Amino acid sequence: MLMARQSAPRHRSPRCYWTPGKKPGRWTEPVARRVAREPKTDATRWLPAYRWMLVARRIDETMWTLRRQGKGHFVVSSAGHEAIGAAAGLAADMHQDFLAPHYRDLTACLAWGLQPREVMAHYFGRAADPCTGGRQPYAHWGSTERRILTQEGPQPNVVTHAVGVAFANRSLGSDAIVWIGFGDGGAQKGEVHEAMNFASIHRLPVVFCVENNLYTQSVPLRLESSVTDLSVRAASYGMPGVSVDGMDLLAVHSAAVTAVSRARSGEGPSLIEARAYRYMPNTSNDDDTRYRSREEVETWRKRDPIGRVRELLVESGVLSEESARGLAQEVAEEVAEAATWAEAQPDAPPEAALLHTWAERPVASPAWMRPA
Repeated sequence: MLMARQSAPRHRSPRCYWTPGKKPGRWTEPVARRVAREPKTDATRWLPAYRWMLVARRIDETMWTLRRQGKGHFVVSSAGHEAIGAAAGLAADMHQDFLAPHYRDLTACLAWGLQPREVMAHYFGRAADPCTGGRQPYAHWGSTERRILTQEGPQPNVVTHAVGVAFANRSLGSDAIVWIGFGDGGAQKGEVHEAMNFASIHRLPVVFCVENNLYTQSVPLRLESSVTDLSVRAASYGMPGVSVDGMDLLAVHSAAVTAVSRARSGEGPSLIEARAYRYMPNTSNDDDTRYRSREEVETWRKRDPIGRVRELLVESGVLSEESARGLAQEVAEEVAEAATWAEAQPDAPPEAALLHTWAERPVASPAWMRPA
């Protein structure tokens, strides 16, 4: 007996499902009320995060421009995700904690110490690329010196590697935690189940952060997950889970501080679902007009995470309008110089492609790996 063929469900624009009954363009809480609870001495702490976010956005815009000019290569955008990595950077301890980044975690990599010159050398695939030595496309992060785990092409393989690092850290008596970023598409993969299950069994010092931007490439969330609140999955592993507005630095930071503190005190892992929206196509190879409208994108741009932090800093008196413009100009000049420098660097020699295929001895260990 032949079964009737079911037609695929029609595309529906996602709702802003963390502010029920409100339009996506509205914030969960006006900045003016938030600022009232943030005295000037307190609000100053957001300034480093704001700068990381500005640098990340400027690098992102520069890469797209270079790509359109035919000077650059593959682009993976982080625009819209900046608050997540910045919050992680503020909550973590740069002197000991590890980052297992999502490929959109440019801001987190900057917070962990990558410099604009290094990021642009990575983008151009130059020999000066500290992440892959010019062997991999952009967004394959990695830095042994800075404790940034290597990002692989297959997603989200890094989650299981990161849990292994956390297991090793505890075995060595370290109280370092590992921040693990991955996307909503990666959250549907078996590696995430294995990693979360193992981390929970052994109460490992891990923070899982799923960056939910409503789409896995061109596939909307409703076609990839049976639940819209991905944080509820944490209960299956006996760990706490929370969903936050990933475009609100303060909201992500609050969740991050709680999760990091829990991990470092030996209570085990946590899951944070940071709900954001990517403003640009999935990659430079993607045509996002095929699956989402310009109206949808522009609506979400009203929630710009950088604008929200800027307003907070100005309203609280940490920045004036003039100093905010000056900081933006300073960042623009820094990124432009980094791009010019990186473009002029030599490519990696062809024989470099054969390096790091097998273990090589002696291995030069970074300072943090050497015995005291």
